[in-house]
Amino acid sequence: MKKLFIIATLLFSITSYAQTEISLDNSLSGSLNQGKSGNIIGVNFTGNNSFDFGKYIGLDLGTNYNIQYTPELSQNELIQKANLGYNKEHWDLFTTYQYNYSLVREIQADNWLGIGGGIKEKFNWGKASLSYAFLYQNTDYMVNSTTNKLRHSIRGKIKIEKKTFGLSTEYYYQPNIKDFNDCIIYGTTKLTLFPGKPLNFIIQDQMNFRSTSEVKMINNLTFGIAYKFVKKIVK
Repeated sequence: MKKLFIIATLLFSITSYAQTEISLDNSLSGSLNQGKSGNIIGVNFTGNNSFDFGKYIGLDLGTNYNIQYTPELSQNELIQKANLGYNKEHWDLFTTYQYNYSLVREIQADNWLGIGGGIKEKFNWGKASLSYAFLYQNTDYMVNSTTNKLRHSIRGKIKIEKKTFGLSTEYYYQPNIKDFNDCIIYGTTKLTLFPGKPLNFIIQDQMNFRSTSEVKMINNLTFGIAYKFVKKIVK
């Protein structure tokens, strides 16, 4: 209850700004393939939702949930991120929290907490950004013992948006500070058709690599629809 009270107080305080802009970008996609034991059915939900409070304060929430049946449940993978940032035109500072769950890798709860900063720029063709964060990682496994690690996190993002199509790619490189052979690389590349419309068609490729895991690579190519919504609230 105490944690819920703190979160509620934080949300109330930041929403008290004179102007709030809400931007929602969510997609649902799927795949159907033929495997040795029958059909392989995959479903993915991706959410990138942001809330800007005034000129400089922003809260970004990200969700990536993937399930797959072959025909039994073979993948149940969840990544949830929350970034609270101070944003300027060409740079930002932020605190970040991330939660991961993985059936394939037998991860019960993978919690990340960090601080960082980045640079960003707009061009004729779109936007690009680069950021760095220092992370603490606590991982509880379903079978193995708990681990605690410190990681670097380098993120690169490029977004191109035209009338008929949009292309965005975002990838993270996260090596262990003590051992660069222990690294995590994950990201998403998404092609959107007619991005200016509220509903559009997407093709999405997601990659998740962990060098120390028995299942090193998880990769999914899916097709589906996306929904966008932007709303400004002025008090």
